[in-house]
Amino acid sequence: MNKIYFLFPVHNEEKRILNVKLFILWVLKNFKNNKNVFVFLLNNCSDNTELLIKKRLEIYPIKIIKSNKKNRGYGLNKFFKQKKKGYFAVCSVDNAWSFNFYKKGYSLLKEKNYEIIYGPKSHPKSKVNTNFVRKVISNFSKVYIKLLFGNLIEQDTQCIKIFKSDVKFLSKLNNYNYFAETEFYIMSKIFKNNITSVSVNVRNDNLNSKVNIRSIISYIMEGLDFRFRYFNKIKV
Repeated sequence: MNKIYFLFPVHNEEKRILNVKLFILWVLKNFKNNKNVFVFLLNNCSDNTELLIKKRLEIYPIKIIKSNKKNRGYGLNKFFKQKKKGYFAVCSVDNAWSFNFYKKGYSLLKEKNYEIIYGPKSHPKSKVNTNFVRKVISNFSKVYIKLLFGNLIEQDTQCIKIFKSDVKFLSKLNNYNYFAETEFYIMSKIFKNNITSVSVNVRNDNLNSKVNIRSIISYIMEGLDFRFRYFNKIKV
């Protein structure tokens, strides 16, 4: 029986965290032959996120890992250091991304020689319905990272994914916040992992979205830090 860890990095998500229940029920129905674990990476949460998880989701196979930093990458890296065996899936708390991606991705990992499956909005068959602000930010980030990293960037890097637990670069990731997913993609290209992308449907008009000027500036600064402090020192 294969074990799949569904990872939810969260920081103060009391307004959206219970959306995950719908995803959990879908997974338990569609992955009956697997041992599924839903891992909530609570990154310095100071609201009722943890309380809601324990009160409303504890009947499901959940695990909580807490950290004292709000960075998305810090929480993910704390989990990766536990060196679990199986498959890891990075998920979203708002159900904006189509669930079927995980079935397609998992099948490819098992049946083909792939190590990482991405679900980018930039896939030619992806259907994306998001608000204007998110579209502008998404296009800006693609141009920005293309300028920094050139031909390494072939798709949208802020996306859901599922991958094998033995991906070698997991121990080399930094503790970035907004740039964490982009760093993951760049590392998968540098380390020449066998990767592929499948289409996704994305619908997000969530009023509780945390995208703002501060997060955009943080993404820019973290990208520059990775490019000029770390990028040229990576050893495969």
